[in-house]
Amino acid sequence: MNIVNDPNDRSVYSGRERRRHGSDSRVFLGVLFVAIGALLILENLDLLSYDFAHILISWPMLLIVIGIYNLSRKAASAGFILIGIGAYFMLPRIFDLPDHFFHSFWPVILVIIGLVFIFQWNRKPGIPFGSGADHNDVLDETAIFGGRNMSLVSEQFKGGKITSIFGGSKINLLYCKPVDGCVIDVATIFGGTKIIVPENWNVKTEVVSIFGGFEDKRGNSVISRVDQSKVVIIKGAAIFGGGEITSMP
Repeated sequence: MNIVNDPNDRSVYSGRERRRHGSDSRVFLGVLFVAIGALLILENLDLLSYDFAHILISWPMLLIVIGIYNLSRKAASAGFILIGIGAYFMLPRIFDLPDHFFHSFWPVILVIIGLVFIFQWNRKPGIPFGSGADHNDVLDETAIFGGRNMSLVSEQFKGGKITSIFGGSKINLLYCKPVDGCVIDVATIFGGTKIIVPENWNVKTEVVSIFGGFEDKRGNSVISRVDQSKVVIIKGAAIFGGGEITSMP
């Protein structure tokens, strides 16, 4: 059987696009480090006013920058949530707000998360609108104040989204075969996620952790035997939560 590459098929260019996105991320990080270094130099030379430094060199700004970095890596859900949290704590540094402003923290966080869900519910990482992907080939799991165990069976697993808020899920992908360009977008907030994958998957973890963590627990002996043709990228954010990758159900 002859196989002809369709120039309109995104999978043909997925490897090239993945390298380009990796280069874009490195450029972004390079610019970020240069900007931070320049700001610190200006502050040390007393060329930066205190009010300006109080805004730019702060942990809320760090959250905003990490959020923008996630957006550049197509991890939209985690990116918008981080930017929203950072912007909320940045406002008192810019404006003179009443003390009870911080009492609205949790309502604001719920609004931000709700808006992200509304505008992102029909997006699949790496999968364009109208692609016609079978629902069995795409993961879309949300756990809020609870969780469940689920298994996915797919010969063309395209990735998807996992959202855990005050909850967690156990996702079994042992019966899946990833396609080129497979990306899983993870957003964990005060929750946790366990992803079970075959031992030969080459899983690249790019999750940003803030008071949390996301760890590949398969061990070096397993990771050293991975199949380089089965690459799966897990990106997103773990905020006061975490997750793990394992091959044991």
